[in-house]
Amino acid sequence: MISRLDFYFPTGLRKMLPVAKQAFCHSNDFFTPILINVIIMLPHYILEWFDLTINTILNPQVSKIPSISDEQLAQIANDADKERDKLQSHLRGQVFAITSRAEIELFIRQYHSALIILLDRAHANCDLASSGNIVVRQACKTLVNCLDDLLGFIETHYAHFLGLDERVPVTYLSVLRAEIKQRLDALRIKLHRRIADKTLSELVFKTLYEFTDGSSGRKVTFREMLYRKELVKGLEELLTRPERNVNKALNALLIYRNFNKKAYLEYYTRKIVEKVNRCSSLTQKMEELFLAYKEFNQMHRKTGVKLNPHYADVKEVIGNWFVEEINFLEKKYQFQINPAEQMPRVNSEKAASKIRLALNSDQIAILLRAAVDVGMLYIRSVHFVFKTVVPFLASTKEENLSWDSLRKRSYQAENKDKVIVIAILEKAIAYVQTY
Repeated sequence: MISRLDFYFPTGLRKMLPVAKQAFCHSNDFFTPILINVIIMLPHYILEWFDLTINTILNPQVSKIPSISDEQLAQIANDADKERDKLQSHLRGQVFAITSRAEIELFIRQYHSALIILLDRAHANCDLASSGNIVVRQACKTLVNCLDDLLGFIETHYAHFLGLDERVPVTYLSVLRAEIKQRLDALRIKLHRRIADKTLSELVFKTLYEFTDGSSGRKVTFREMLYRKELVKGLEELLTRPERNVNKALNALLIYRNFNKKAYLEYYTRKIVEKVNRCSSLTQKMEELFLAYKEFNQMHRKTGVKLNPHYADVKEVIGNWFVEEINFLEKKYQFQINPAEQMPRVNSEKAASKIRLALNSDQIAILLRAAVDVGMLYIRSVHFVFKTVVPFLASTKEENLSWDSLRKRSYQAENKDKVIVIAILEKAIAYVQTY
């Protein structure tokens, strides 16, 4: 007689099909649906074991599940791990083998959707399993964890092939919220011990807990869900940093992940203002602000991600704030050193003798700022250089250039203008080498 529970395990499943088909062909035994499912399954269906185990063997609506021993539970857990690893390897191989992006996208989305459906069923099995059958419930939870690992694998490595603006299924969203909340609860205590500024960490945790709460009832897209999963992962990695660098590392993480919450933007700029205001002289304040701006510009930002998709990027908002603050301090500094200085007036005679550059206004702005930054002009104030030089210049299209407008645009250079300026400078270098 064949042991019924042998059918739980994929290792001998196919070898036993001929015998099983004959033995149970006319049986009313609860395993008959299992055999039918197994027989009709396609040989290359990589989710076969998960499908069979979740939809039939451990589904209380289909089968009257017998008691499972601890050994059989261990076997299910072991087989689930093997099937998970096999599926990950299969996905890597298929993505590598398929050459068409459209086909890869279809392939990834199909498996991702199938895994979500299986996860929903596995959770339903957990809820339906009798409260007294602890081992069966544990088996269901083991499968839930494996499926969650597989979904996490796809969402980490192949997120760009998913429909990121599609709605996350309700059951899957519930699972993710519970998982993120559990990770946050563990993180909050550990991170609070290591971070000096509790205001910043609380701001981040409050935002993430609002997501796990889910009381708003609004739809959540895969893009929003993946953002929060990656942010939590980044917070967990902060625990490996030396304690003295955690504050700085947290800000770098939030800039990188484009954490564009208005409360955070206000927090960041307020901290810079407090630091600048601790300086006594105006020169020191300018140096402190320039240093903060330099550090901010050196922080990387991941393209295509943001906390709030309907609000401006962190780099844009804080970058503009720095430009305005620098402009204010430069004007204040200029007024201190020469209160009576007036804006240079360009009469009609001077206008006729303006130097016309074969560049547009944005390219002139880049060139002037570079001249200051490399020390070619022995003046540290960008404000003063633009105010003094620009009235005597004309571009290819404009006769009268606004020095203040050019100065501001020099901090927001576009790639196409930088390429043109670099090409002209390289041409100049080639000429210099021939002199």
